[in-house]
Amino acid sequence: MSTSARLGALVMSLTPLIWSVVVHSGAAPVPMSISVPPRPALAFRQYAVDLGAIQPTSEARATFVFTNRGTSAVDIQNVTPSCSCLVPRLDQKHFEPGEEGRIVLRVQPASESPGRKELFADVVYNDPELRQVRLTFKLDIPQRMMTVSPPALMVYHPSGSDSTTATFTVSDGRKRRFEILEVEATSDLVTPVIGERSVSPQGEWSQTVQITVPGELPPGKNQVLLRIHTDDEDFAELRVPLVLQGPSLPGAADEDHEHNHFPIPLQPSLTAPPRKTASGS
Repeated sequence: MSTSARLGALVMSLTPLIWSVVVHSGAAPVPMSISVPPRPALAFRQYAVDLGAIQPTSEARATFVFTNRGTSAVDIQNVTPSCSCLVPRLDQKHFEPGEEGRIVLRVQPASESPGRKELFADVVYNDPELRQVRLTFKLDIPQRMMTVSPPALMVYHPSGSDSTTATFTVSDGRKRRFEILEVEATSDLVTPVIGERSVSPQGEWSQTVQITVPGELPPGKNQVLLRIHTDDEDFAELRVPLVLQGPSLPGAADEDHEHNHFPIPLQPSLTAPPRKTASGS
């Protein structure tokens, strides 16, 4: 075997030993340091609100509650909505550590087209560095239609009450011109009168119906249906349920109107107080 061949074999045989010496004689490994950024100071209970399909209403809102979990005060710089239809409300902008706050996002469904909506607002604050968080507001706006407000009514008349007058407003969210042709009640206890038509600056037509309920009502609960007939073929008849509560029946101990299970809330403004009698009798 030549000299060069013997030298090469020697080097190959010593290679594992050389590597072991290098590995075991090296310096101790230095642990890596990982810097973790501080967590945001504002912690929200929820970052998205989904109302789903809403009822026809003048305003829909979502409330986002948060807490300052940081060690220093937080100042909210700005709340920027995704469109002008979304109106944010913030009662204050400065929050001390541990202090709770809320941001309310409001939208007027009547001004928006029907369908699924996904809106958002970006909140910028410092704690002390600038941060941004996005709040999402989802809802399904129903098709515009003709509605009656209030949709139902209950009137309570104990003995000696005066008559009550109430006004219903029929509105067409589709911005169509319509006219009430006739109004009828299923009881002579209700006297309806058709009012004037009007149109809002947004082009929504409406018309009123006024009813009068006499002060003296039969004892107990009297359920009446108000039928409003219009010239609109899609909403030719609108129905409004009425509950007229007269004096309590004998033995009822004046509890009938207090435990009424009809799903219509009592309207305090339409509850006639008992008529006062002259003193000195």
